[in-house]
Amino acid sequence: MNFPLPTNATLLRGDSFYSIVEEFCGREVLELLKFQLINSSMDLIEVDDVFSILQIESDQTTTIKEFLGIPSKDNLSNYSFFIMPGIRLKLEKFIRSLRALLTSTDSTSSLSVAPLTISSELLQRFPFVIDLIYCLESQLLTDFSLDFISNLLSNITCSKNAFRYQQSVKDFAASLYILGGRNVYEFVRLNLPGSIPCLNSLRSILTSSNKNFVEGEFQYEHLKDFIDMLDCKYAFCGEDSTSVVPKVSYDSRSNSFVGFTLPLNNGFPSSRYFTTNSFGKLETWFEEVDKSFLINVHVIQAVCSIDQTSPSPFLLAAYGTNSKYTAQDILERWSRIFDSCMTQNIRILGFSADCDPKQMKAMRDSMGFFSKSQAGFEDHPHHLEISSFKNTSWFFLKPRQLFVCLQDASHLCTKLRNRLLSSNTILLMGEKYASIDDLIQLIDNHSKIDHGLTVSDICPKDKQNYSSCEKITSTAVLSSLKNISNSEATQAYLEIIKCVRLAYVDKNTTIINRLYYAWCAVFIVRIWSAWLQSINCNELKKRASHLLSTSIGIPVPKKNFFITIPALFSLELNAHSLTYLTVLLAEQKITKEALNISLFNSQICESTFRAARSMSGPFSSVVNFSVYEFLQRVEKLAVLQNIKCSSEYKKNNIIFPTHHKQSKQNFLTHSTSTVAITITEKLIEEKVFSAYIKASQILSGCEFSILNPNDNMISFEEVNRLAFKRLSRSKCTTSKRKAVQLNNDEDENEDDDDEEEDEDEDNKQYKSKKQSNEKDIVNESDESSSIDDFDLDILPNVSSSTIRGMRIFDSIDHSQSDSFLPVEVNGRVKYMHKQTANWYFSKTKPILSSDRLKRVQQAI
Repeated sequence: MNFPLPTNATLLRGDSFYSIVEEFCGREVLELLKFQLINSSMDLIEVDDVFSILQIESDQTTTIKEFLGIPSKDNLSNYSFFIMPGIRLKLEKFIRSLRALLTSTDSTSSLSVAPLTISSELLQRFPFVIDLIYCLESQLLTDFSLDFISNLLSNITCSKNAFRYQQSVKDFAASLYILGGRNVYEFVRLNLPGSIPCLNSLRSILTSSNKNFVEGEFQYEHLKDFIDMLDCKYAFCGEDSTSVVPKVSYDSRSNSFVGFTLPLNNGFPSSRYFTTNSFGKLETWFEEVDKSFLINVHVIQAVCSIDQTSPSPFLLAAYGTNSKYTAQDILERWSRIFDSCMTQNIRILGFSADCDPKQMKAMRDSMGFFSKSQAGFEDHPHHLEISSFKNTSWFFLKPRQLFVCLQDASHLCTKLRNRLLSSNTILLMGEKYASIDDLIQLIDNHSKIDHGLTVSDICPKDKQNYSSCEKITSTAVLSSLKNISNSEATQAYLEIIKCVRLAYVDKNTTIINRLYYAWCAVFIVRIWSAWLQSINCNELKKRASHLLSTSIGIPVPKKNFFITIPALFSLELNAHSLTYLTVLLAEQKITKEALNISLFNSQICESTFRAARSMSGPFSSVVNFSVYEFLQRVEKLAVLQNIKCSSEYKKNNIIFPTHHKQSKQNFLTHSTSTVAITITEKLIEEKVFSAYIKASQILSGCEFSILNPNDNMISFEEVNRLAFKRLSRSKCTTSKRKAVQLNNDEDENEDDDDEEEDEDEDNKQYKSKKQSNEKDIVNESDESSSIDDFDLDILPNVSSSTIRGMRIFDSIDHSQSDSFLPVEVNGRVKYMHKQTANWYFSKTKPILSSDRLKRVQQAI
C-alpha cells in the first residue's frame, strides 16, 4: 500500500519537498536526503540507492549513521552498516508512491490528461523552466505576475487578432500608458509581444472606462461611486484656477466647442453651450465671445477614518473662465454643490480657496462672518449648530452653520511673507518694526550651519514659493534671530507665519495644538491691531521716520503699517472654522475623522494641475495645456485613480509605488494623536487663553505700550472688543482686474507636459470610410443631406486646390453629420469638419510661457 501523497508531490522541490518527506518518512530520512543534496522528488526517484553512501567509512558520515542504523565489522575487519528496518521501509514506500504518481491518471476527470514529460535537453537549454515550476508550486509569484505570464504565454500561441487580455493586464496596460507615455508603452509592447494590448485597443479600453469629462459638467454619480468605495461620509471641497492656453477646440463627444468662456446660470457654467451647426454662428462666437485664459476646477477631498491613508482627491468639474464672476456666483455654486452631494449622502464639511477677494467675500457671506449679506444658510435643513461659546468675547462665529470655510494656509503663508517683502509697507510693532533686513543681516554675519538660509529664501522671485516660508520660520532661524539686535518685531511677525503652518499645514500637529497655534497667530494680530488703533497716523509716521532714520514726507495710511485686510480675515476665519469643527466634535455632532485639518485646503486643486502638467514623455518640453487638453488629461488621471483605488482596497493585484511623504505610518502617527485627549469646552477655553498669553509674550519684546504692566495694560476682553470693532468696519474689496490664478508648487522643475498624440477620433473614423470625394466626386449612392436643408454660409474665392488634404468633403455619412458644417464653396455645397472650421477662424496661435515666473510677470 502506498502513501496518500498529494497529486503535485512529484513537482515539489526545496522546503516543500523536505516538508512532505518529514511528514511521511520522519526526521531521519529528511537528514539523509539533505546530507546528499537531494532536494526534489524527481531527484529522489532517479537515485538508484539512497543508502549506498552509508557504506562509506568517513568522519563526515559518522553523525548521520548514529540515528539511521548500527555499524559493524566482521572477523576480517570488513566494514558494514545495518539500516533500521523501519527507516528503509518508509523510504522505499515513499519512493514507490512517487513513482506511482508519475504513471497514474485522474479517473475522476472526464478528460484524460496525458503526463507531460520534459526532456533533460530542454531543461538544460532553458533551466528557468525548473525555477518557474518551483515558483508555481511554492506560490512565490504574485497574482498579477501569474496573470501577466499566463496572458503572455497564451497569446503567443494564437494569431494577433485572437489576443485576449485579463482585466488585471488591461489595468496594468492603462497605468503604464498614463504613467510612462506612448514611447514607454510601445517599447514594452514591441519587446514583449502579446503581453499588453496595442494602442488602438488600449484607446478603446480607456474610452469604455466611462471617465469622460465634459466642460462644465459635474461628476456627482462618479463621486458617489468613489466615496462608496472608500466608505467615507465626510468630504471637503477645494476650488482654484490656473492659467491655460486661450485656444478653442472641437470636442466630438459632446459636439461642442471648448475654449470659449461658458456663461453662468446661478453661478453654474452652462455646459455644452457652444454647440452649433451654423458656420456663421461659429464666426460670431469667435468675434464676440471671450476665450478662456483660466480653467476653474472643483476638487473633492474625501475624509476617511483615521486608520486609512488619505485617498487621492476627486475632480468634480472643470471649465474655462475669464474670471468675470461675482461672489454671489461663487456662493450659489457652493450651495448647489453642497445640496447635490447631500442627495448622494455625502456631507461636505466645508470649502477652501486661495485668498481671492471674491472667494473671501463668498466665505464671509456663507458663514455670516462680519457680512452684511445674508445667505440664509442658518435655516437650511442640514445645518449644524453648537451650544458652546455663544457669549464669549473672543469667538465671533454664529452657532448655526451649513458648512465652514478655510482659506488655503499655504497661500496665506506666502501672502504674509510677501507683505514682509513689500517696499510700500512699514510693519511697525511698538518701538520696533519687522523687516527683511534682519534676515539679510543674519545671512551676512552668521554661519549658514546655524540658520540654513540663502538669499533666494528670503527674496524669492516666485511669490508663491511656500518652501521659503518654511525655511524662514524654522526653529533654527528664529533662534538665530535672537542674536540680531532690534529684530524682535521680525521675530514676532515670523511667529505668525509659523503658527499658521503648524495649525493648518503640518500633518503631525494634534488637534488641540492646532487650536493653540491658530489662536496664537490671531491674538498676535489682534494685539498689534489694538495698538495701531490707539495711536494716530502722525505719531505712527514719526515713529517710522525715527526707526528708519529717514524723513517720510508723504502721508502714510494706517493700513500700510499692518497686514492686508484679506490676510486679516483669512487668519480670523480659519481660526473660527477650526474651533467650530472642534466644538462639534466635543459635542459629539461629528466624528473624529472630520478633524483631519491638513486635508482642508485648495492644494488638492494644485496637485491636480501638477499631475496634468506632468503627463508627458521624457522628451517633451511643453508644460501648458488648453481647456480641452486639460479635460483629456484628467480623463486619463481619473482612470489611473480608479485603478489605484482598486489596488489599495485589494480589488486588483497591481502594486503602485508610494512616496515616502505619503507613508501610512506617518499618517497613523498624526491621526492617533488627534484622539489622544478628550476635547471639552473647558479644555478649548484654556488653550485659547494660553495662546493669548503666549502672543503677549512674543510681542513683549516690541515694547507695546498697551502691554506694559506699569501703564494701562490692555485686558483680554478689550483686545477682543477692539478686534470685533475692526472686523466690523473692514471690507475685502474685489479687484476688477482679471486675476490670473497660478500654480503655487515650489518644485516647478518637476512639471512637464505631454503633447497630445491621439488623433481626432472622428477624423480616423471618417478616413476609414471616406469615398473618392477627395477628388471632388460625389458618390450618388451615399446617404447625404440636401443642399436645400441648410442655410449655407459661403466661403468666397476658394480654389479647389486649397482644400485638398483638409477635412472638407463633397458628401459625408449620415452618422457623421453632427461633426460637420455645411458651407458653400464656389457655388457648390461642401461639408467642413468643425475642427477645420475652428482652425479657419483662429487668426493667431495662442501661446503661454512655459516658465511660471514669466506667467506671473505677465499677469502683473
